[in-house]
Amino acid sequence: MAPLTNKGEELKQSSLSNLVQPFHVMELVKAANALQDQGKQVIHLSIGEPDFPMPEPVEQALVRAVSEHKTRYTAALGLPELREAIGRYYQSNFKVEIPAHQIVITSGASAALMYACLALINPADHVLLTDPGYPCNKTFVQMAGGIPDFVQTHEAQNFQPSWADLSAQWTRQTTGVLLASPSNPTGTQLSAQAMQEIVHGVSTRGGFVIVDEIYQSLCYDHSAQSVLQVTGAPSEQLPLVVINSFSKYFGMTGLRLGWMVVPETILPAIERFAQNLSICPNTPAQWAALACFAPETLAICEERRQVFKARRDFVVSALPKAGIELHSTPDSAFYVYAKSPYDSDRYCEELLEKALVCAVPGKDFSEFRGSEMMRLSYANSMDNLETAIERIRIFNQGR
Repeated sequence: MAPLTNKGEELKQSSLSNLVQPFHVMELVKAANALQDQGKQVIHLSIGEPDFPMPEPVEQALVRAVSEHKTRYTAALGLPELREAIGRYYQSNFKVEIPAHQIVITSGASAALMYACLALINPADHVLLTDPGYPCNKTFVQMAGGIPDFVQTHEAQNFQPSWADLSAQWTRQTTGVLLASPSNPTGTQLSAQAMQEIVHGVSTRGGFVIVDEIYQSLCYDHSAQSVLQVTGAPSEQLPLVVINSFSKYFGMTGLRLGWMVVPETILPAIERFAQNLSICPNTPAQWAALACFAPETLAICEERRQVFKARRDFVVSALPKAGIELHSTPDSAFYVYAKSPYDSDRYCEELLEKALVCAVPGKDFSEFRGSEMMRLSYANSMDNLETAIERIRIFNQGR
């Protein structure tokens, strides 16, 4: 029997597959890894991942969960014990009451963002996103059939929007806002007053607000904060979804575990999406995450936060002396969003090739000024940061 053929026609791909853009930082990381394979000592200021291992109590809990065969499916919305523990965490750290049944455990914050967009966005709905911002956010909007509209932010406001900025671009087709505070790539966050004004303003327009708080506890100049402190628990009258993760502060990136706080009205939809798209979150990781809230784990995470703060202080002080202009001061996460000396694509490529320092050009993060800006991550040892800054200084002086 002759094999079936498509008569030379190319396989037709979906329109969504053409909309989704590559994550350019990963291409640069590939080039950096190729140089490392040649024996060259590349310093990464590129990846947004803590350089610490997961805290030992969490690691022990993970091993224990596997050895006790806690590897079967949990409920689609997550382990009840973990949902309750997160509720207690909001109460103890932020003095806000969040019912455990409004907390959903997800396969990383990415799954939470996807579920939220699928539950709230209809095809052709317009959603406001900040620029610069996390590049995958527009993809989550597009996966739900929505249209991302970018609101440009500026250095004078630490690259964070006000309600005036958002309302100026709100149209009859706009249905909501997706924000991040603290933000990737800027390492800055909204004030409580600004967040309150945004949530109030959006609610008066009948819209929703999705707030990504995955860097929440990695802040350096004041206590960690949550939008939930100024709004209380989401409700039908308050269409707010708050997203968080065990990846950054708790150092569990590869275990892919996050959570979301949602209004009861969309909980059934979220559950159906979770059942169909992921069955349940990683079971051993959920049992391990219970150890995140133990005093000994929180003490370790606090020590690491202080280390990140020292690195932030060093990088912010040293970069201008090395020829990199800063127009805002990061107060959270582990990023600096800086002015590139020239076209950031070319600069980052040449910095990698000639100085063996891997930084990220701004095109992943900004539709407006991507060629002007660059992101540097200080999730690396102080020794490596000092060496990297010196290499940058020498490279800039030699241009």
